[in-house]
Amino acid sequence: MKKLLFIALLILLISCKKEQAFISNMAKSDIDIITDIHAKNAKEYTKDLIIKLYKLNPKYLEKNDYFNNISDVMTDIFKEVDHKTVDKTGQKNIDLILKGFDKKFNGDRIHLIGKGLYGMIHASYRYKEKFYLIDKRLDPQKLINSAINIETLIWRLTNTRDNDELLIVTNTMEKNQVNLSFERLFGKLIQNQENISYIISAQEGRIVEKVTTGIVSSLFLPIGF
Repeated sequence: MKKLLFIALLILLISCKKEQAFISNMAKSDIDIITDIHAKNAKEYTKDLIIKLYKLNPKYLEKNDYFNNISDVMTDIFKEVDHKTVDKTGQKNIDLILKGFDKKFNGDRIHLIGKGLYGMIHASYRYKEKFYLIDKRLDPQKLINSAINIETLIWRLTNTRDNDELLIVTNTMEKNQVNLSFERLFGKLIQNQENISYIISAQEGRIVEKVTTGIVSSLFLPIGF
């Protein structure tokens, strides 16, 4: 009897979950599902980048005043955002990255840069990870601007030096060949942001501009909420 009751409850639970998933999908358009995928990809690519940066630059974790391990740092960077208190101008994320590159700063550069980078990307998705029909549509220009900011970040990572040494190591040499894993991962992140921007803009009949500033290293574009 108990076994039959357990099976019945299990079937009911599975049915409820399927119904919830069905209702959830019914509340989504194709573009919402596609946006979900791109938001998830952006988060995962950013996580991979931050972990790789720590692996090549372990000294910075030792300088973190708040966290002793990468897991805690990641929890802080990717924690849920309070929409009521978030910086709506987007300037805070820029300030975090710039402080991470400040040669006078003696703390965990990767924590600040990672937090600022994901803050920008998350802002381009209006600090959401799931999208539905009732949601306000994303701004494709903000999404493309986030791709520009990633390119700016790459320039800074590969050109910011202190005493003739890179402030943060990215690409390394393996068997006399440059390890381009960072370049590929950054490329995936940039392409992810560009693709969703073009998809949304095409659906809305809009044109987005990927503005080149000449010296890409000099400017981060604020992405507000």
